[in-house]
Amino acid sequence: MRKEMLESFVLGDVLRSQAQAHRRQPFLRFRDGEITYGEVDAAADRMARRLAGAGVEPGDHVALMLPNCADFVHLIFALARLGAVAVPVNVAYRGELLRHVLDGSDSRWLVIDGSYAERIPEIAERLPKLDGVIVRDAAASGVLLERLGRPARELSALPEDGDGRVEAPVRFSDLQAIMYTSGTTGPSKGAMVPHALALTCAYDSLEFLDRWGKTIYCPLPLFHAAGLWDGMLSALLGGGTIAIVERFSASRFWDDVRRFDARVCMSVFSMIPILLNRPPSARDRDHPLETFYMGKSSLDEPLRERFGVRSVETYTSTEAGIATGSPYGEWRTGSCGRAHEERFHVAVVDEEDREVGPGEPGELVLRPKQPFVLTTGYYGDWEATTRCFRNMWFHTGDRVWRDDDGYFYFLDRMKDAIRRRGENISAFDLETEINRHPAVLECAAIGVPSELEDEDIKVSIVVQPDTGMEPAELIAYCEERLPRSMVPRYVEFVDALPRTPTDKIAKYRLREQGDRGITETTWDREADGR
Repeated sequence: MRKEMLESFVLGDVLRSQAQAHRRQPFLRFRDGEITYGEVDAAADRMARRLAGAGVEPGDHVALMLPNCADFVHLIFALARLGAVAVPVNVAYRGELLRHVLDGSDSRWLVIDGSYAERIPEIAERLPKLDGVIVRDAAASGVLLERLGRPARELSALPEDGDGRVEAPVRFSDLQAIMYTSGTTGPSKGAMVPHALALTCAYDSLEFLDRWGKTIYCPLPLFHAAGLWDGMLSALLGGGTIAIVERFSASRFWDDVRRFDARVCMSVFSMIPILLNRPPSARDRDHPLETFYMGKSSLDEPLRERFGVRSVETYTSTEAGIATGSPYGEWRTGSCGRAHEERFHVAVVDEEDREVGPGEPGELVLRPKQPFVLTTGYYGDWEATTRCFRNMWFHTGDRVWRDDDGYFYFLDRMKDAIRRRGENISAFDLETEINRHPAVLECAAIGVPSELEDEDIKVSIVVQPDTGMEPAELIAYCEERLPRSMVPRYVEFVDALPRTPTDKIAKYRLREQGDRGITETTWDREADGR
């Protein structure tokens, strides 16, 4: 990529340019209609004027807790044009998880859907930096205004500050977002994302999947980088269309693909076994879909045999965009491709950061060749930033190996995170919440093999002396306080947790017990019908 092209990667400017080139062409499609490039451009300016009128200033951090909807897209562009920083929030978060993101990101404003608004009053006293709440629902805004003791206003009723275009001075190196990624040895961390990182990731998705001008089907949440960057921003840069639905539905999937004439699907691996396990149909190959874009391609062969669709794998992360991938059509099943040599130095290293040879497993590490195509660190967490960037390498925390041709193959996560149904689950966050239960002395959460080839969650618990607890009681507790994806499937009560010589919990020993972590005394929520 030419230097001048990299410097042109400023989100608000890219939308303006693409709207001039494709003004009447559909950019966003939903089940109930479509919105053209020109209409999104105009809506982003209107939204920016409303936010400015409400008091949002350049540099402000603005949290967005919204479902997949047009307003989410408009707000992302509006904040970019104001020079403000977006903080997308997982809509399943509540309680301490939600407070951690809002307070840890120094969010001054929160734009929230009315359906989630009841979660704010219970944590409001612990959000001293939050100046105002903007709600996508008049009734909810009134309730919040009464209960918060601080400004709460309805989004559609905000007056516009002036008229015309919004043109704040923004550079490709400026912060566009703080994206929260799974915690490893601590709470979830906010990766600082320059404009160049988000847009180079989107551009590289276009290149690796050859999807210029094509329709992308997106059943993934826009608060994740996969849906937002690889999906929506990739469609923007490619002059294509993105069809956005509220969530993945196996029963509606192929009808949606046909309806939207989608050629690429943004997906997570757990979607594929679900689709393959559905009854065969005479219409299994009656669709326009060409590729699934996901984190694993190990089911590529059955996908091609039944549906005639390829699965394409890259190594992608919130911190680095696309570090490895393969030129279109040069994919290898099970491989995340070769190093993106224009953007990154990529290596596999041992525990002391010495590079290892082909066939040897080690940690995947990166160095950028271009400015601001990598996260600039974790917001407010300089210890984690220093740890991840030691020895001038960015440490991904993932174990891989590469073959003699330079293709990389993912093995497992070295960090303390669990991959469940496409979600990265912070074991630390889960354990913190469970440890709040008065009957729990301590606990440890691990990932165990799942039939869907991601992981299920098992939690081992030591209860307080002279205290009893049933597995169903723990599940009910978790369901009230945690996103559904974080509720454990397996529970085991133990007398003590295994320890290392430095008195840390030895999770590797928990994983070695029984059948890959599942013992005879492990309770299974699904087997119990819950």
